[in-house]
Amino acid sequence: MEKKLQDKVIVITGTTSGIGAGMAKLFAKHGARVIGSGRREEKGQAVVEEIRREGGEAHFVRTDVLEQDQLKHLIDTAVELYGRIDILVNNAAYEPTKVFAENTYEDYRKVIDTNLGSYIMASIYALEHMRKAGSGKILNINSVTAEQVVPGVGMYAIAKAGITNLTKIIALEYAKEGIRCNEINPGLILAGAFEDPKVVEWAHDAIVNGTPVGRLGTIEEIASAALYLLSDEADFVNGTSFYIDGGRRLI
Repeated sequence: MEKKLQDKVIVITGTTSGIGAGMAKLFAKHGARVIGSGRREEKGQAVVEEIRREGGEAHFVRTDVLEQDQLKHLIDTAVELYGRIDILVNNAAYEPTKVFAENTYEDYRKVIDTNLGSYIMASIYALEHMRKAGSGKILNINSVTAEQVVPGVGMYAIAKAGITNLTKIIALEYAKEGIRCNEINPGLILAGAFEDPKVVEWAHDAIVNGTPVGRLGTIEEIASAALYLLSDEADFVNGTSFYIDGGRRLI
């Protein structure tokens, strides 16, 4: 198998489960040196151990993305271990269900700071090192809600819309310095809550009638798209929003 990320140093936020864990495993299979992160250390270490058993290289740094010292420490750890950071994947997310006017100030801060603020600050910390090296890639894992507004997750959707502009700003301002930035916008994915058959049953109409292809997406489909965007094959791709949603945004 051609290893598309051989020796690339990759930092990923939110690798304890779901899409983050899936990306970490796939990137390691393609030769990347993965630094994963998250709050749930036991789960994060389990992902690292699985990668190592398969012959990959990985580390886990416990990180609460709401804590700036921890977020900066995550980026600095990659540089301390390997002397550089080639790729940052912003993936941490928090999606509460609450209609807009029911949000408190605390709700607002947590949703925006997790889903947008951590992406902004992790990118700033990573760009410091990427600019010195004259190369780098940033991938933001966004959501179909960046374009498609869904009742009950309005605050989350506001943050996700912000990520799209963040992606474009980084892509535009740093392209001439050898840095690329893109985003992936998943739809309904077989991860997290959707791993529960009861949730799938409850959301059956949204899945079948609200997604033209009539099914949930998979973690592997998201990870494979991320692999392409971070490989040399995608060096001319910059500032792109890659929707992997089965056409959900069209409805």
